[in-house]
Amino acid sequence: MGKSEENVLTEIIESIKITGLNYYLQRDIYKANDEIADSLKKNPSKTGGLGGGIPDVSLLFRYDNEIWVAFIENKASKDKMGRFGKSGLIDNRTKDSKLNFKQVISKYALNGACYYAQNAYNNTDIKNYLVIGVCGDEDSTKKYSVDIDVYVITSATNGEAIKYNDFQDFAFLNKENFDATMKAVKESHLSDIQREELLAKSEKSIDDKLTSLNQKMRDDYNIDAKWRINMVVAMILAGMGDKDAKIMPLKSDDLKGSTEEENTDADIIIRKVKNLLAERSIPQDKQEQIRLEITRTIKLNTSFNEPDESGETINKRLYNEIQREILPFMENRLLDFAGIVYNKVTDWMGLADDEKNDVVLTPRYIVDLMVKLTKVNMDSYVWDFALGSGGFLISAMHEMLIDARNNESSLTDGLKKKERHIKEKQLLGIEKRSDIQMLAILNMLLVGDGSSNIINTDSLTKYEGNYAYPVSTEKFPANVFLLNPPYSAEGNGMIFVKRALGMMKTGYAAVIIQDSAGSGRATEINKHILKNNTLIASIKMPIDIFIGKSSVQTSIYVFEVGTKHNAKHKVRFIDFRNDGYARSNRRRSSNDVNLRDVDNAKKRYAEIVDLVLYGKSYLKRFTEDEYIEAPIDPKSGADWNFDQHRAIDAKPTLTDFKKTVAEYLAWEVSTILKEQKGEDAKLGKK
Repeated sequence: MGKSEENVLTEIIESIKITGLNYYLQRDIYKANDEIADSLKKNPSKTGGLGGGIPDVSLLFRYDNEIWVAFIENKASKDKMGRFGKSGLIDNRTKDSKLNFKQVISKYALNGACYYAQNAYNNTDIKNYLVIGVCGDEDSTKKYSVDIDVYVITSATNGEAIKYNDFQDFAFLNKENFDATMKAVKESHLSDIQREELLAKSEKSIDDKLTSLNQKMRDDYNIDAKWRINMVVAMILAGMGDKDAKIMPLKSDDLKGSTEEENTDADIIIRKVKNLLAERSIPQDKQEQIRLEITRTIKLNTSFNEPDESGETINKRLYNEIQREILPFMENRLLDFAGIVYNKVTDWMGLADDEKNDVVLTPRYIVDLMVKLTKVNMDSYVWDFALGSGGFLISAMHEMLIDARNNESSLTDGLKKKERHIKEKQLLGIEKRSDIQMLAILNMLLVGDGSSNIINTDSLTKYEGNYAYPVSTEKFPANVFLLNPPYSAEGNGMIFVKRALGMMKTGYAAVIIQDSAGSGRATEINKHILKNNTLIASIKMPIDIFIGKSSVQTSIYVFEVGTKHNAKHKVRFIDFRNDGYARSNRRRSSNDVNLRDVDNAKKRYAEIVDLVLYGKSYLKRFTEDEYIEAPIDPKSGADWNFDQHRAIDAKPTLTDFKKTVAEYLAWEVSTILKEQKGEDAKLGKK
């Protein structure tokens, strides 16, 4: 610290003394709180070096029965206050999501303080921080005037630093101002713009870290692709913990590389997962299924459990990586954490055959749309015959729980009992692949556990419509069906719809599917479906919804279950190709934002729901060219798509004529050039 920074530090200390709060200079904070000390010691310094971090000044105090920590960093120049993102969020990372120690964290006051605070937020049970930057300039009289910028990190800010205010001294923490200040601090929250920026930044960051993790598992640890999903899931579960049940997350120090029977690193990880599952009241046989799957991966593969010359096993090294780089994202309540993990790790498997290539995660906003189209409420019984990561069930569960809370006064048995019933009895999913089923279980555990009836079987040939738990002979009374099927299955996947709807008596269904299924690829299946179900709506979706995974044209088909389709019934055909979003494939673009709202996307999605459920009177943003009500022939099975019912103006225009002439001239020139090339070849010209 230079002389100028020492002068600024002196100003800080004199101002803090007046507040009466306990302050700690540099390493003194190590003695004040063991958790904070451990976080500071274990993470790199603000320059990226080993040996731990040392904030210039720290404050430790209580407010509203909660511990608060303030980290203060100072600089001798006011232009070194901070570096920020587009929406004012403190930005500590490079474009490729790595911590930018040398150019940012060590150079700017707020960035350094924020680095310490976010490490502590992620690594301790303390979730309330003030991030304070103090910068001073020397005036002509050799005195220092200081600027103090104050940011807040809490659970309400999703672990992100949000600006509270700026000051010239620390009087805002004086006794007479303390309560008012802290009340305002606790009300700090993300703006909508900040939320969108944070979500995009977080998604890119976890994507980059999972890519790096996969490379290490493949290149450094030589782990075959087929084991990677289960290893990652097992270690995430071990690192979760359960504060209510006083199950602590697995500590790296607990993995000692022992070769003692039942006390190896694998055994310790398995026991931690087993204890967590038991506390979640998951049925015993489901617990055993998960335990066996994990054991098969991390224990029976003995090479993962053999200590090297340093005494560390691959299991420990991988857990350290996941604990440091991946688990902090679990605190990010904006992220569909397990869904993102699922979407990424399916890329690891060297997908080759059609069945595996069909494992494509449905974007969350599409999932939410389909849930609303099927009128999900607290009394719904929802199932999915190609579960994937469980996104449909999770979205449905959220909708059901919200509805239950909104109607709490009508629940005779109370809200808690209804919530438990929703999670244990009103959700059912089937996934053929055991590795993908593990991700669905992880996802459900993370969001509140509706995993009791996640079944590992073939929904087309082996599932008969029963609960898996607790009574396998009891029929699941499904009245909502949601699906994104494997498009390689019969009828582009419509065979799943036929089978599921054949087991239902009433309700609604929505399927997002390659729309050739509605124009000839599934004719016989579709005719069979319409014998007992009504096609309510057909929604043509943007072609780039699955960008990076697939570019097929899809539609959402919405059905009313249990009512034969009447030939006079008018289906609501909607062209939703302009859904208001612009998308980019991050694999091919450096653009941090994969999904951007460019045309009132949220309102457009809300309008689609109204149009499907209530009809043309709700047409506002969409034009009449994008909304058609027309009958279909129940005996056809090949007239389900928007473009088949769109009115076509056959009268040619000048534009059509110019386009035709241009295409003809291009063809003519191409033909001449090809003929000339052929003549040259005959003459031996180059």
